[in-house]
Parts: sequence; C-alpha cells; structure tokens
Amino acid sequence: MGTITNYSTLQSAIADYLNRADLTSQIQTFIQFVEADLNTRLRCREMIVRANATSDQEYVQLPADWVEAINLQIVDGASPLRYVTLDEGDIINKAQVLTQVSVYSLMNGAIELIPAPSDNIEIEMVYYGKIPALTDVNTTNWLLTKAPDVYLYGALVHAAPFLMDDQRIPVFGNIYLKRVEELNQESQKSLHSGSPLVARTRRVY
Repeated sequence: MGTITNYSTLQSAIADYLNRADLTSQIQTFIQFVEADLNTRLRCREMIVRANATSDQEYVQLPADWVEAINLQIVDGASPLRYVTLDEGDIINKAQVLTQVSVYSLMNGAIELIPAPSDNIEIEMVYYGKIPALTDVNTTNWLLTKAPDVYLYGALVHAAPFLMDDQRIPVFGNIYLKRVEELNQESQKSLHSGSPLVARTRRVY
C-alpha cells in the first residue's frame, strides 16, 4: 500500500485493505458515508468558519456548509445573539418585549432573527462547517492531509457489509473512534491554550 495523499490514493488504500478490486463505485460511497459521520462526530478548529450576512428579513438562510453554531452576533453589537428554541422564540415574539434583534433560533435551514429587524443589519456567524467533500475534482482537503488514517478506517467501518465475517471489523471501528476522539481533544487543547485561531472566511450572503 502506498502513501495516502489524495482521493485516488485513498480509494486504492481502501481497496487494498478490503482485498477487493471490484468495488470502485462502492468505495466512493464509503468515503461519502465517513464524511457524513465525521460531520456529526468531529469538531476541529479547522472546521471553524466565519461568514457575514446582511438582511432586513426575519429569516436568513444558513450557509450550505453549516453544521453547528459557535457564535452569532450583530456586527458592532454589544453582545452575541442568544440562542432560543422555536417555542421560546414564539413566546418572545408574541410578548413584543424586545425592540431590536437580541436572540435567534434555527428552523428549516434558516436562522430566525428575533424580533425581525426593521432595517438592514449585518450578522457575523462563526460556526462549524462541513468537511470539504473529496471528489475527482476536489482531490484533497485538510482532514486527508492531517489524518488520512481517519478516512481509511472510517471507510473500512462503513464497508462492513462487504467485509462480511471479517474479524478485523471491530478493530477498524475501535481505531476509527479513537482517532476521532484524539482529533477532538487535540483541537480543544489548541483552542484553549492561547494558540492563534484562524477561521476560514466566507463571502457575504
């Protein structure tokens, strides 16, 4: 097995571990599945994105790569917006006790600003974004460069139906989960140890 450096060599490594040369399209699906799983399990500093949106509407569409909020605030605002549930948002709106946007909720792929702004406001969003998916065009990303083994063992776990009675399945699963946890722990340490944080920036929506 050669070094894993890109999408193609990752697929080759997975095929070597499976000892199967007939699963080309399935291996691409295994990689897609592990990315979806990692977007749920992994929260690394490399996933942090900063984006701005300007709106005078109650609802602002979430960025396409949105996974989880870290911080939302009005640009030049006094404090971050506070998250509330949809039910709490309805109660606040009905009570009409707030005169400017102070809280937000999430629904149907959008941010609900509470109360609705009366004029254009600029919102700064800091959030965890999805891991850029590997494709024949986008052949690498930060995770493949940093931890190719996570991709490899995660894909092998998702290949379990094709491995059938392969006794290595629990081993693959344990290695995968251990490495994910290690990445999470490493990220948390770096975020709280005074290391400079550089968020990926996206354009205004």
